[in-house]
This record gives sequence, C-alpha cells and structure tokens, in this order.
Amino acid sequence: MVLQYHFIGATQLAQNTNAAAAAKVFELESTINFENLVLNRLSAKIAESLHFNTNAGAAALLRPLLDSLLLSESMASVWGVSDKPLDFVLAIHLDAPLAQTWQKYLKDINGPGEELPVETFSGRQWNKGTSNSFWIVPAQDWLVVGNGERLAAVRSDYLQQIQKSGRPGPALEVNCFEADVDWLRLSNWLPLSSCPLKLGQTKLSISTEYGNLRMNCQVTYPQAIEWQPHPMNIPTNLVREPLTSFVTGQNVEPFLKSNETLSRLGVNPFNDQFYFWSMGEMAFQSYAVWPDKDPTNTMIAASTNAINELNPKLQQINGTELSWNSKINELKWMKLPIITPVVLPVQPKDGSYLVGAMFSRSPGKGPAPQALWEQFQGRTDLVYYDWELTGPRVKYLLTLVQVLPILQMLDMGPRETFDFNAKTPAVLDVLSRLDIQEQWLAGLTPYLGNTVTEVTKTGPNELTVLRNSPFIFSSLELVLLSHWLTDTPAGPIDWQLLPQAKMSGPGLPSH
Repeated sequence: MVLQYHFIGATQLAQNTNAAAAAKVFELESTINFENLVLNRLSAKIAESLHFNTNAGAAALLRPLLDSLLLSESMASVWGVSDKPLDFVLAIHLDAPLAQTWQKYLKDINGPGEELPVETFSGRQWNKGTSNSFWIVPAQDWLVVGNGERLAAVRSDYLQQIQKSGRPGPALEVNCFEADVDWLRLSNWLPLSSCPLKLGQTKLSISTEYGNLRMNCQVTYPQAIEWQPHPMNIPTNLVREPLTSFVTGQNVEPFLKSNETLSRLGVNPFNDQFYFWSMGEMAFQSYAVWPDKDPTNTMIAASTNAINELNPKLQQINGTELSWNSKINELKWMKLPIITPVVLPVQPKDGSYLVGAMFSRSPGKGPAPQALWEQFQGRTDLVYYDWELTGPRVKYLLTLVQVLPILQMLDMGPRETFDFNAKTPAVLDVLSRLDIQEQWLAGLTPYLGNTVTEVTKTGPNELTVLRNSPFIFSSLELVLLSHWLTDTPAGPIDWQLLPQAKMSGPGLPSH
C-alpha cells in the first residue's frame, strides 16, 4: 500500500478543548480565504487527474465536496505502481443530505453511469473496466468512493465493516489523525525529488495534549543507517538571549540524500554537529555554528571552492555573488537586499568554530539558560533537536524567503521572473495569491507558541520523530508549504509582516 490514513475531521478537531490554538486558527477569516484558494486549485487538479476535465464545470462541482471531506471523518487506502494512475478507496462519514449531494454532483460530472452492486449495497460506476474507472457506494452514514479496481478487496472490507458495526474501521480513540505512508513509492506521483531527506516508510499519529498537537512518527528505512553520536561541543559562549529558536543536530549526513555541492565545498557541518539559533532583538538576527579544529585554514580553502561552485548558480538565480575578504578571512554573500550573510572563523573560550550570520554578532542580553543545554546535552540517541517560538519565526522566514532565493534552490514553485509593478492578468493573479498566503501566515502568528521537535535513532534502520506544537507545523514548514499549496513565487517584501525590534526573549523551551 502506498498510503493509508484516518482523520477525525476538522469539525471534531475544532471541538476538542485540548486543541485550542488549532480551533482558533480554523475560525480565522484569513484561514477561510486561504482554504478557499487551496481547495479551488486542488479541485481543478483532481478533475484533471481523474479525467473529469472533459466536463467544463467539473472543478466547480468538486469544490464543495472537498469542503465536506475536510470537515468530516474519513479514512482511505491508496495503491499504485509506477507510470499508472493511483487507485484509491475513500470512506467519508456524511449525513444523508451531504451523501446525496456527492452522488448528484458526481453524476453531473460523469453522466448517469451504470449500477454497481457490491456486498449488500448499490452504487454507481463510470468507465468500467478501464484504468480510469470511478465509482461511489452509499453505505448507511458513509459514502465509499474510489478509483480503479485493484483495491476491490479493500472496498469490500470497508463495506462489510459498515454492515457489521456501522463504520469502515475502528474509531480513533486517542489520536485525531493516523497515517502510514511509503514515501519511496509515493515519489512516483508527488514532486519529492527536492526533498533533502532520504525517504522511508512512515507511521504517523497526531494526538491532542494540553492545548497542543503532539505528533509521533516512526520512520523506517530499507537498509540500516550507520550513525554514531558525537561528543557535543556546544558554543555556550556564543549563544545569547533573547532567543526565538535554537536547533542542533549531530551526524545527520547518513539521513540525507547525497549532497555533492557540500562535498565539493569541503565544508559539511552535517558530518559532525551544527547549531543554529535566532534572536528577537531585530529581524534576520540568525546564526549558524559548527565546530572546526582549524577554522581559519578551513575557511580559506572553502571560500575558493564556494566561489567557483556557487557563483555561477547565484548569478543565474538572482544576480548575487560570494566575495572573499582575505584580510579578515570572511566570506560574504553580496548584492542581496537588506542583509549581507557572512561566514568566518571564531575561536571563543569554549572551542573553535565556523560561524555564519545574517549580520554582525550581537552581545545580546546575557547567556542562554542552562535548561536549554539540558534538553539534549549528553544524549546518545539524539539526531536532531529543534525549539522555536513559531509565531515570530514565521514572520522572519516569510520575509527571508523573499530576500533569499530559497524557493528556487529547493526547486519549489514557478521559476518565472515577475515584474510585480506590471498590471498584467498573470501578475495580478500571482499578487492576489501572495496576498492571501501572506495574510494567512500573518493571521496564524498570535496562536503559534513553542514548537519542540526531537529526532532520535531508535533502531538500526529507524528514526522516531516527536513534536509538540500548537499547529503541528514548524515555521519553515508553514512558509514553504504555503508557497507550494498556492503555487506562488517569492513576492515583493511586505515590511509590515516583520516583528517589531526589541522583542523579549522566550525564557526556557517548553515540552
């Protein structure tokens, strides 16, 4: 199976008092506008993939069906082989009027079809015997919908379970969402080539706890992953308050796809350990650090490799370039608006490091609390730790995506260059989508507090990912996902989205 999932539906989730932040997000006008944009685009994509696009009104007819799918409890199984359409069986918990609406709209799209008797129920089927066959079967309070015939046994099982117990499967008791995804196989249909992580089988569950959503993932790889913890060399003398995020990872290279660019540069923090943090004194106040025994000579060698390797690509993407200052052994990223990122060697009392920064380092308001280091110090199973105040980080990253060519580097979104001052229909459409996307992210930020992610190695070929968050996603995931869902490039900078300077620090991270 490529994918299986079970979701209680947004209606039930919004009624859960342990998911207070998520419930408030669902009610926002900006969320409703964003949802409308995404579902309108998705209905057109579905109509095309199911060959409904021969009916000019198919997307409009599918659109209200997607609303009920989002709001109602549902479960599905998806199966497929390369170069062929995916087969699926989807069961949706619908009241009688909604079920009748689904049936009517699908008939309006496809025509009357033919009768489909299955188990003790009767439905309709279209394009019988072809790879594009599509069918619906009303069954008590459920509507079972599917494409293809290769999951006929799953369809029969769903219907038999409904006949026996009134449900296609057991109800979710603790979790609000469960899924089992084979990302390797799913990559045949989804654009996952730009994902930097190795793909594996993922069992995922989401529950509610103390007003947050708690995610638990087990990722299993086809082969064992050779990984060893490294003695941590934490740059305690460099990290300062007020913090809005802190990230560390050790020996994450085995879990990444081959990165020839870093190998050719001669500097790869993913082979050992790295630290990243951001401060709340002003926008773009972010730093990256990784230990190095001889940082000055490493920087000198890496600068030549970086300029030769990256400058042609940067010139092509946005006309920027890397420049080496031999007097202070500093590599700068030039010609960017607002910021001038630098990488340089630093040797404080607690070690020697290479440091990357958007601006010059700030003295801050004092050292980071010891309780932060206690979250991960001395742990021999920890691959990755990430704490952030997600709301402020969303605002920073939304603007940072507009400044840096992040989307182009990740091969996300269109590559066209837009003149945002033009008034052509194409540009106006992009600006409209950008406005909806940015207003949604801005509207989210008051409800997004501490997000903590821990990734541990729990078996020879297994990782476990735990996350506590008000809205399940991290700031970077929210920004990139919103661009992907709306198919928007980075647009003109909206300065009002930036947080005010002199923000107070968060104190200690929270699990």
